[in-house]
Amino acid sequence: MNETVRDIGEVFMEFVKEFVAKDRQHRILSFFDNKKNWRKIENEFHTSNPFDTQKLLEIESRHHNANSIYLLMEKLGTHEHCYSLLDYLNNKPYHCDLKEKLSDTVGYNIETIIFCPTTKTGYYEGGHAKDRYILKA
Repeated sequence: MNETVRDIGEVFMEFVKEFVAKDRQHRILSFFDNKKNWRKIENEFHTSNPFDTQKLLEIESRHHNANSIYLLMEKLGTHEHCYSLLDYLNNKPYHCDLKEKLSDTVGYNIETIIFCPTTKTGYYEGGHAKDRYILKA
C-alpha cells in the first residue's frame, strides 16, 4: 500500500459525489453527518438504486469471482490501496489491499463498497447475487 492514507470523511464524500445519483446524494450525506444514522447508509446500498447508472459497469456472470473482478479492475488501471467504506461505518478496518478485499467479499451477498480514489474506480456488491458492479467515474 503505497498511497498516503486520506481522511475517511473526505473519501466518503468524494465517493458519494462521484458515484451516487445527484438526487440521492444529499440524503446519504445527511446520514453520514450523524453517526446514529450510519446503519441507514448500509440499508440504502442494499441494492444498487442509489448509484448513477452511467457509472456502473456490469460484470458478466462468468466473471462473478474475486480474481476475475480484480483483473477487470486492473485493466481500468486499478491496482492500488483502497477504502472499504461500509467497513468504516461498522468500525472495522477499512484501509485495504484491493485484491485481498475482493477475495474476502465477492460472492457473499453482503453490502460492500470498495473505493479506489486515485483511479476513481471501485467495486459494489449488494444484497442480491446479480447486484455486483465495477464502478468507474
